Amino acid sequence: MSKNMVIVADEIKKVLKELKLDINPVIETPRNESNGHYSTNIALVAAKDLKKNPREIADLVVEKLSDSKKFESVEVAGPGFVNLKLKQKDIAKVVEDVLKLKDNFGAGAKKNFTYNLELVSANPTGYLHVGHARNGAIGDSVAKILSFAGYNVQTEYYTNDAGNQINILAITVFVHYLRELGIKAELPEDSYSGEAYEFVAKQFVSEYGDKFKNISFEDKKIADPEVMELFKTKSVKFFLDIIKKQLTDFGVEIEHYTSEKAMYDEKQIEKMLEKYKKMGATYEQDGALWLKTTQFNDDKDRVLTKSSGDYTYITPDLATHQERLLRSKADKLVNFWGGDHHGYIVRMQAGLSLLGAPDDCLDIDMIQMVRLVKDGKEYKMSKRRGTAVWLIDLLELVGKDALRYMLSSKTASSHMDFDLDIVAKKNSSNPVYYAQYATARSFKVINQGKEHNIPEKLTNFDLLKEEKEIQIMLTLDKFSKNVEYAGKERAPHIICDYIQTLVKQFHSYYSDSKIVDAKNVELSSQRVALTKAVYQVLSNAFKLIAIDVVNKM
Repeated sequence: MSKNMVIVADEIKKVLKELKLDINPVIETPRNESNGHYSTNIALVAAKDLKKNPREIADLVVEKLSDSKKFESVEVAGPGFVNLKLKQKDIAKVVEDVLKLKDNFGAGAKKNFTYNLELVSANPTGYLHVGHARNGAIGDSVAKILSFAGYNVQTEYYTNDAGNQINILAITVFVHYLRELGIKAELPEDSYSGEAYEFVAKQFVSEYGDKFKNISFEDKKIADPEVMELFKTKSVKFFLDIIKKQLTDFGVEIEHYTSEKAMYDEKQIEKMLEKYKKMGATYEQDGALWLKTTQFNDDKDRVLTKSSGDYTYITPDLATHQERLLRSKADKLVNFWGGDHHGYIVRMQAGLSLLGAPDDCLDIDMIQMVRLVKDGKEYKMSKRRGTAVWLIDLLELVGKDALRYMLSSKTASSHMDFDLDIVAKKNSSNPVYYAQYATARSFKVINQGKEHNIPEKLTNFDLLKEEKEIQIMLTLDKFSKNVEYAGKERAPHIICDYIQTLVKQFHSYYSDSKIVDAKNVELSSQRVALTKAVYQVLSNAFKLIAIDVVNKM
């Protein structure tokens, strides 16, 4: 809750206590600014208990609140709403708070709660695509927001470096290796496509020459097991190194990389299966091993081990999540997964519950697809061939800031059209440019203040009385509330919306007001201080979605 909202809530609670009403006051910001800074519906809520008309109760509330020294005005509106305007001196205190707290303004108190977030986790079989980029932008921003809000936050990348997809990767690279040696070889039907695999093959030729030219291969297997393992290990490392570099360039911070292969090597999956069996959570049917997930609201039980002896997709995932819970000691695991994984959620939660984990220990946030649009049509990039749109190409095309901001600016649960024409514009229709232009403008004002020897102001902002100044200060005060809400909902778009509100207000203020006036030093010092506060809060907000502050445009 913002500082101003706390003031309003405290005054309303005093009135409720006098009226002997046990009501938690709901305080909102009116859409129409002329209706006041804040509004409450307590008269409507209390009408039933007091058996009075809401307008009568509202009049009584207004009468009692009017005695408070905190409000400029208190009025009844509509069927019984109470609109309130705070006094300027209380509103203006936010400027002092921002200048004092600086990078910590808006931060939450330290909390005894740990989140472990699994970000991106793409298979190390190729480049990251635009879907992975959206997962990364949203997941990493959530990590930054939660950390700023006071939570302990850990970030993970689950590496699917075992299984059939890695076999396919090895064969794909091996065939390209043979081709680099001038040997005719056909790619299996389900091989990966793109220039990247040719590049990996060239590295094998550079390191090993024609050492493996006489080794045969089948659909998904190189005849020599050691060579097969070599091509798997080195190909995975090649792509994982690229993925790590791309994530760094994209501003995504990963603390811990988990290996699926390590789960096999350390026998963690077998240990988990034994635990399930001892608990009586499994049964055999048709030669397969089944897990009783229907005990935890799954629509059917799930196969852990097929009749062939192979594990199903969920089995190593459950083992990894169990290991993750034990290692991280987190209160909550959160995975950011693509929308096509929706049916996977309940079975994962059920599997962990059967292992004795708390029922609410795992949340899975589904992130929907992104479609690139240019000239009003879907845009497909083919620079590196294949069917996907690669993150590496998008970073070259639009830059990290535009990509991070736009991918974080919409709710994760909604499909997104990313308009490439919009991010190329240098005007207010481009939200990234519009936001960074505000920091450039505010930085310019701050420097103008120095050039005109405007004294630095840290307290007493009594001259900031213009309506646009009041609205900016009210918005600054709401930053902590937006951080808290964005963290609770794991929704970075709330921060993006906040940024757009503040920059719109500042651009309007900048256009209409003479901020630096050498003939009015006191007013100028207060207005420059307000501008510093805007610059600081925008800087804090930008960090949460990993976009850079721009000082000159």
